[in-house]
Amino acid sequence: MKNTIKLVGIAAIALSITSCGNDKKNETENDSLESVISVENEVANEPMGNPGQKELETSNRSTEMRIDKAALSFKNSASKGVWDAYNSVRVALIASDAEKTKQQAANLAIIFDESNAKLKSAAEAIAITEDLDAQRKAFSQFSNAVQAYFRKNINAGTLYKQHCPMALNGKGADWLSNESTIENPYYGDKMMNCGSVTATITK
Repeated sequence: MKNTIKLVGIAAIALSITSCGNDKKNETENDSLESVISVENEVANEPMGNPGQKELETSNRSTEMRIDKAALSFKNSASKGVWDAYNSVRVALIASDAEKTKQQAANLAIIFDESNAKLKSAAEAIAITEDLDAQRKAFSQFSNAVQAYFRKNINAGTLYKQHCPMALNGKGADWLSNESTIENPYYGDKMMNCGSVTATITK
């Protein structure tokens, strides 16, 4: 069991180092090494009479991120339209296409009426600029604001909350995707796979 956990920890280190570039390499290696040492110490101190306790605890934690394999759907055409428009903005940012991002964000803003004034305003903040950095900052703010809306209106399937720790000058930023694969809207092809799934939104 100890060897298995050690291999998992080493694999996690390798993935973390390669995901987000060399500029955070030393810090990541040190943090990851400490994590491996911590795991090894926990295993060494585990009571011999109950070797399955760690597996049980890990299993319990894994259930916190529930994934629905059904096709993604929403309660009505309006909420589906919000998702489709949001996803179009995300895809445009992945392509680092400021003009298309502006157009798709304008389409997103139009969907909301005054009953969703906060979301409308957040979408408009993306649409009023052609500066890619400003669009990405506004997209982060919209992504944070829209999560409750999607949680309320999702009917089936899974939305993946994803996080890039290096986005917005190291402040970090979230986004939502209908796929678990990471395609980073804050860096595009500069660091396409930088990020991880941190939560899921399911019905």
